[in-house]
Amino acid sequence: MMKFNWRWALGALLLYVVLLIMSIPAAQVVNRVKLPANVSISGVEGSIWQGQAERVQFNNTLINDLSWDISGWSLLAGRLTAELNAGNMRDASSIAFKGPVSVSLFNPTSFSTEDFLLYLPVARVLAEVTLPIPVAAGGRFRVNVEDLDFDNSACENMMAYGDWLNASVAGTQGPIELGTFSAKISCAQQQFVVDVAEPNAFGLTMQAKAQQDMTNLSVSGQFKPDPSLPQEVHDAAKFFGRPNADGYIEFKL
Repeated sequence: MMKFNWRWALGALLLYVVLLIMSIPAAQVVNRVKLPANVSISGVEGSIWQGQAERVQFNNTLINDLSWDISGWSLLAGRLTAELNAGNMRDASSIAFKGPVSVSLFNPTSFSTEDFLLYLPVARVLAEVTLPIPVAAGGRFRVNVEDLDFDNSACENMMAYGDWLNASVAGTQGPIELGTFSAKISCAQQQFVVDVAEPNAFGLTMQAKAQQDMTNLSVSGQFKPDPSLPQEVHDAAKFFGRPNADGYIEFKL
């Protein structure tokens, strides 16, 4: 008589449970979960492990065509790791991103990512940020996150590079095209730090700091508008002060 092997039985049971969970339609899970009042999800298809949502809205932020692919093996390490993809990378008016995100199962405020690519319309970002002076600008932010670690809602480590693509600001005669601005993004002492360096149309070198909830924004740097820019740009620059010996105007906000 063959001896009963409880290890094989337990393994088969666990496999059955995992396969059962993997087959649960994502729509059923979303419909049964009470979402916050400021969050809505629609057009959900696929399973909780591999699926997509036609529309996700958080406050005034809209994300279209979100898809996810969760790694079952990551659960053995106590983390939920998913490959995310959303939006249209070629549509300058929409939010788009792709890359992996890993969240701790024991501490949801602890997450990390690497090689994550994000596109944000400039107008939408400025609408969510309180600036010292009103700014009407166009274009698109592109952020390539090489490495990011958040723990307990605090940025522990970050290395990212950003570009302001097709940058423009509103002028009296219409939009003023500024080309591209590039920056390095990091975090230090629970603050986000953005460093902008030349070359760019403004001759701008700048460092901006803000708390992780985007409050207490501080900006300092210097700039020297390119001679090719409209005269109204050079006239407006005079409001920031007089140029130094090298022709740069220093500022601090």
